[in-house]
Amino acid sequence: MLKKGTRFEMSTIYWIILLGLFLFISYKNLFFDWSIQNYLTNKLELEIFGRYVFILFTSFVESFIYILFIRFFVFLLNKAILKQKK
Repeated sequence: MLKKGTRFEMSTIYWIILLGLFLFISYKNLFFDWSIQNYLTNKLELEIFGRYVFILFTSFVESFIYILFIRFFVFLLNKAILKQKK
């Protein structure tokens, strides 16, 4: 999967899955997990903006970790299928 001297590249299907996961996870984190609706005011303060940025950043990292697990699972599955064919 990863060897010394190789570049990390993701195909477009993984980017599409990453976008879908990011949207789902960020929606869940913004409206259910972090209780952001309890801190809302009428004006956009720097603290609220920072909280949004932090939540979106952690959501992106979480979805990227999920993508790495999916890639690893697909890699192992491909390796097992190729081993069976030989």
